[in-house]
Amino acid sequence: MRLTTTERDVQQFATRVAWYYYKTGLTQSEIAKQLGLNRARVINILNEARNSGFVSIHVAGQDTRLLGLEDALRQRWGLREVMVIPETPEEQIAENLGMAGAQFLEQQVAGQHSLVGLGWGSTVMWTLRHLGRLSAEQVSFVTLCGGVSNYLSTQAPKNLGSFLSGLYYPFHVIPTPLLVNSTQLRDALLEEDEVQQVMQMGAVCDFALVGIGVVAPSDGFHQFGYKTPQELAILRKQGALGEIFGEYFNEQGESLELEHHSRLIATRLHDLKRMKHVVGIAGGGEKIAALRGALSGGMLHSLITDETTASTLAK
Repeated sequence: MRLTTTERDVQQFATRVAWYYYKTGLTQSEIAKQLGLNRARVINILNEARNSGFVSIHVAGQDTRLLGLEDALRQRWGLREVMVIPETPEEQIAENLGMAGAQFLEQQVAGQHSLVGLGWGSTVMWTLRHLGRLSAEQVSFVTLCGGVSNYLSTQAPKNLGSFLSGLYYPFHVIPTPLLVNSTQLRDALLEEDEVQQVMQMGAVCDFALVGIGVVAPSDGFHQFGYKTPQELAILRKQGALGEIFGEYFNEQGESLELEHHSRLIATRLHDLKRMKHVVGIAGGGEKIAALRGALSGGMLHSLITDETTASTLAK
């Protein structure tokens, strides 16, 4: 059966149009310019998407381009689940990936209680900000590294409440910094019952949401004790491409032998590989090499990323 022009448009463009309109707030004219369509076609796509049930509270479905990228990434890297969001300006990537992360999480935990492990970083925080359909009976959270409580105290989304007023979702926090001053202090803190209990919970979580850091000047980079361009250059010379929970790895996804690693209170990279389901949430040009390293090392079971990053990683 031959498809009408509107039906072909919905099949090809509906995910992008719906995402831009309902999620990112672009106008119909802005969407038309972004996709090379006229405004009338954008209006027809939105109307047909609504009438067919394609659009509800959350955007469902993929266009041919995104679906192909998701399949290519699954095949290339042996991933379980892949979600690719439409091409996004760099300054909006973290929030838009967070929207996708929230949608992914809501779909995965529907109908069952799940324990979700969390790292820190902008994409993980935006995921929490956009959770809207889960009840406290459906999901609880556990941190996978120290320092998250301090991060949440200044960045906490409204749906999590605050650490003083109580959390909407059950939340189990490692009560330590991410990085401490000495290996001896790290070892002593790891012996504390409360720390052990939370880390043991994290090890058996149903899903772990992790961001991917890069070797570049940042708050995290400075926190790990590297403060100058020369020190950054030394890290790169040692092969560092990215980090998860402060632990740097090379292009094969192998952990590097760095002094500060012995002072981290966090789930280690070798432990991630043994977890039930680790979901990486990251995108943007600067993250490509780090993502490739994490995927090469087998640390990620599923991936949420943007269209441009996906195109490069699928090659």
